[in-house]
Amino acid sequence: MSGVISKAIHILDLLLPQGTEKEMSVTELSRELDMPVQSVHRILASLVEHGFAAQNPKTKKYKLGLSIMKYGFLMWDSLMLRTVARPFMEELSQKTKETIYLATRENGEGVYIDSVDSPQVLKISEPIGLKLPLFIGASNRVILAYLPRKTQEALLEEVDWEAVPSLRPMSREYIEEEILTIQKQGYAITEGEATAGTTGIGAPIFSYDNMVIGSLNVAGPSLRFTDETIPKNSFLVKKYADLISNELGYRYKLIR
Repeated sequence: MSGVISKAIHILDLLLPQGTEKEMSVTELSRELDMPVQSVHRILASLVEHGFAAQNPKTKKYKLGLSIMKYGFLMWDSLMLRTVARPFMEELSQKTKETIYLATRENGEGVYIDSVDSPQVLKISEPIGLKLPLFIGASNRVILAYLPRKTQEALLEEVDWEAVPSLRPMSREYIEEEILTIQKQGYAITEGEATAGTTGIGAPIFSYDNMVIGSLNVAGPSLRFTDETIPKNSFLVKKYADLISNELGYRYKLIR
């Protein structure tokens, strides 16, 4: 299997545009790769099926498909998000004295892609790459709240609520209420859902095309999140999430 994947990657490499859109025939690809025409044709058929290659109906030659562009944009968005967000995260950590997380969405889960640790001895320190369902934790739930309604419904429909990996009881009704609250106030607050004794406040980050692409989260021990500090931290995390969104080209907040 690894050999087939390697050959498929070589084919995609040959189809990469160089200044202008590039097309190659099965015969040309076969000659370049020193592979039998039948083998090249079988691999191309799979690439076409999944959108990674496309055939020009007039010339019968092959070029890169739209799936390559889709995954390329996803990678670009992720890299841009981290690059743009980092200085704002550092400034937010200085102002709140808490740990700051940057999260994004992977299908039905939220994943931490960057963090700035709190300068305090007692702090939250979750690993980069940590994944949890989108309805658990402030950083994830705030992303869920700003997804298109059809996407929300599809994600929540798949949940086995009896087996939710949360330290607190969860139900669809509760999450639906939380979504409405988050949309009204512009941020999410959760306590002790993923890690006992911790509180998180998350605000959404939007891209230039008005889609939620991630969240900014301030998190720390619940004992420091008081009636005095919660309003302050909520204001700050929302402010800095908005600044990141503006840097990414976002201008209008649309709840779908």
